[in-house]
Amino acid sequence: MQNKDAKPTMHPAPTLTAAQVADRMGLTTRQLQDLRLRGIGPAIMQRGLSIHYELADVTEIERHEAMAIIEQVLASDRPLTLLRAMAEHGSFKLSPILQQVSVPTPSPATEPIPVPEIPVSSELPEPAKDVITPAPASEPPPATSPALTVITSPTTAWYLVHTKPRQEDVALVNLQRQGYECYLPQMRIERIRRRKAEIATEPMFPRYLFIRLDRSDQGKSWSPIRSTLGVSQLVHFGARAAKVDDTLVELLRQREQAMPLDAMFQSGDSVVITDGPFAGIEVIYQTADADRRAFILLEILSKPVSMQIDTGRLRKAG
Repeated sequence: MQNKDAKPTMHPAPTLTAAQVADRMGLTTRQLQDLRLRGIGPAIMQRGLSIHYELADVTEIERHEAMAIIEQVLASDRPLTLLRAMAEHGSFKLSPILQQVSVPTPSPATEPIPVPEIPVSSELPEPAKDVITPAPASEPPPATSPALTVITSPTTAWYLVHTKPRQEDVALVNLQRQGYECYLPQMRIERIRRRKAEIATEPMFPRYLFIRLDRSDQGKSWSPIRSTLGVSQLVHFGARAAKVDDTLVELLRQREQAMPLDAMFQSGDSVVITDGPFAGIEVIYQTADADRRAFILLEILSKPVSMQIDTGRLRKAG
């Protein structure tokens, strides 16, 4: 005997995964997500980190699309003919009525063969003149990326100078004053100075710079290099000076021009305020303005609040 007070057992509604729904609807998972974001796809059910779809929602969309097609078929001049064609395409079982409906097969249209007209004029036709047709313009060759070409002298080459600590600029200026061709790769970085953020230029390779020297007897002497202010020595491999390939120096020049600013903080970094009323609080760095003042997100009463602060008062968290 069944207990009337017993509550009926609730069975969970059947669900499908995103891959199953996409396969059933003939879509990719990306297209399925795009339909949902546009508000015309099935709603999702999130269980932890996984996403599911209710079968009833998917079925409702399928029924809606089917009815939209049927309404268009019924509005046509020959609805049964369209139904017969659709049923045959889907290999559906035909009803007794649709079995009697014939679907016309399109026949290829034949064009009449043109018959040339015969001129009836008694005058003889003029002889055909030579017609000069311009040659078709040739297509331009496909664009190719420019190759790196370096024009060098057969007697000169780049060498490496080792400078004294933090005297790269001093060595560069004094070598150039003596008539040597030098190159010091540099990069722009952001740093804190006197509690203010500023952009500084520092050597890409600390204590090293490149110098172009002539190996022939007519070239400039190498002897003044070691005694130049700021220079420690010319780099050697054994008894031979370290020669640098011209292509490498040219690549460094190109990289220096395209190198972005090395900023201390990136958008989304967790930073800590070092002083002031909010000292020690961890915030989210957003961006900086032209005056190097930072915009941060500070959580107050469980709400993110945007505020402006000197970049010099921040440091990376951790």
